[in-house]
Amino acid sequence: MGYIRLCQILMLLIIIQSSTEDIRSFIMLKITGSKFNCTATTCLPFITSIVLNIRNCQIACLAQTQCDAASFHQSASMCELFADVSNQTENMLPNVDIITMIVESNTRIPQVSEPGTTTIQPSTAAMSTISACINMTIPVGQAPSMGWDFEGNLNDRFLIYNGTNGNKSIYTLGRYSCRKCLNLSSSLNQSVYIYGTPYIDLRNISFSVETWIKPTIVTDGMEHVILAQCGSLGSYQCMRVSIGSPGPMTFRFRSDTQTGLQNVSINVWSHLAYVYNKTAGTMALYLNGTLDKSGTGHGPYTGPPTFFQIGNIDSIGGLYYDGCIDDIFFYPFARTASDIAATFALG
Repeated sequence: MGYIRLCQILMLLIIIQSSTEDIRSFIMLKITGSKFNCTATTCLPFITSIVLNIRNCQIACLAQTQCDAASFHQSASMCELFADVSNQTENMLPNVDIITMIVESNTRIPQVSEPGTTTIQPSTAAMSTISACINMTIPVGQAPSMGWDFEGNLNDRFLIYNGTNGNKSIYTLGRYSCRKCLNLSSSLNQSVYIYGTPYIDLRNISFSVETWIKPTIVTDGMEHVILAQCGSLGSYQCMRVSIGSPGPMTFRFRSDTQTGLQNVSINVWSHLAYVYNKTAGTMALYLNGTLDKSGTGHGPYTGPPTFFQIGNIDSIGGLYYDGCIDDIFFYPFARTASDIAATFALG
């Protein structure tokens, strides 16, 4: 097999659900710079997805009881999960871009009936511990360029477009007992500013915004902004995704508007996706993984690049959002209906 770097990783994952705890763990052998030389169909990955980093790839394997191994492609942030890699480790191919991780046999807790066994004796062992909440959202498909989890802070997942308080932020219980959300109130004039640079230039491009929300007010006759970029109040120059009056999803380029059909429910979590396709000239609104409404003849957006704002637009004023917001993701391309539906299904 030649020279490969091996290290041993102990992974511990604690899933808290109401009053019970589901504790999972396994030991993985990490092989840097090598990939499987798959000669059989059983060696093909059963899941391939885009993840933020190698840690999320390890977590994905831990969450799938049939996962025997995972390969992380560093340049593409792609994670492949394998269900059976027996007899594959003796004929691996060199690839500097790939890190392969194999679950040691009989180390997974709780134990499951595994399709194959793999044993490698590492020459050196460096042990580390990884703890995480399994309910961290990893969107299906190509990764976003910005994303905010609101886990007690306003940090961008990629630590580039971190948020700043417009008024003191409040974090409350999120979609799961191990998660938090950003809880905004119009009575406190709360919003968040994203001043990170370089500013995202929305002119003449396709883009998408995806989020989970739990609003407390939607039918008061006001618009409630979720995310906005408003460098000018001219036509096609003030972008925002919001809940319009009396409660449907609304996608606006100032005078260019697409409105949904269904009202967003209050006091329950809903998944919203707003997709602008510049080439097709369409705006599409997805509510809980399903297309709610789409329209043609939209755009292009021509507003000058500026900061993003979550929960209001200061240049217009009075469009505050009320309730919880979680996992806002921005994509500089048009998301597909299948990726949106699959991300919603993850919960």
